[in-house]
Amino acid sequence: MGVLRTVANFVFGMECLGCGSSSERLDPWLCPACAAELVRESCSPKFPNDDAFCLFPMRPLTRKLVHALKYRNIPGLASYLVRHSSAVKQGMVAQELLMLAQPLYFVPVPLHRARYRERGYNQAELLAAALATATEGKVCRWLKRKTFVVSQTKLSKEEREVNVAGAFVANFPRKMPTRGTVVVVDDVFTTGATTSACMAAFGTEFPLPLKVCTLIYDEPASAAADFAADCRADWDGFRRIRNAEV
Repeated sequence: MGVLRTVANFVFGMECLGCGSSSERLDPWLCPACAAELVRESCSPKFPNDDAFCLFPMRPLTRKLVHALKYRNIPGLASYLVRHSSAVKQGMVAQELLMLAQPLYFVPVPLHRARYRERGYNQAELLAAALATATEGKVCRWLKRKTFVVSQTKLSKEEREVNVAGAFVANFPRKMPTRGTVVVVDDVFTTGATTSACMAAFGTEFPLPLKVCTLIYDEPASAAADFAADCRADWDGFRRIRNAEV
């Protein structure tokens, strides 16, 4: 165990992603205090509407973790957060998912090609894979993104809806399943504009029930702060790329 911890510290660093303190007791990303805080936050999933489940509320700790997932090239945080959420271990979201028609088909919100090249992975796809593992479901890439939209965080509810209207199209296989539930997966739910646009792409005649599951629920009132953090992360990423080119 000591060897594994040493290797983890070397690979992932010894700084807690939550509080920033140095520690040799990371798991491998959080110190014991922040890990305990994450467990507490997992007990407060959010249900913005009858069809949406959000695994965590947006708090200082969960904000740092979702930003690390998106901007610090730590894709392993997706499965880590799902494993520590109420989607497993008989948590509230796990119970809600069990009540849905089975099997569950987790459809990630697609990432635009330009963003995918920049990031190297789609965090929604990683979350969908972790959810599928936890529930014995399947990951289905049944959506494609047509357009590249600006960041949603700086827009009003109405502007968000316009921003993503028509951004997604269906990419169904020749033979669709006749039973089960489709769960659209994304990282953050604020007004629901993005996931609503995804659900609209399935069409009014789609035969299976549609639900939404996101990692974080962000109160619309705090979106401005998240936009500022996203901008800083984008700028830091741009500077790293430019420095590497030099």
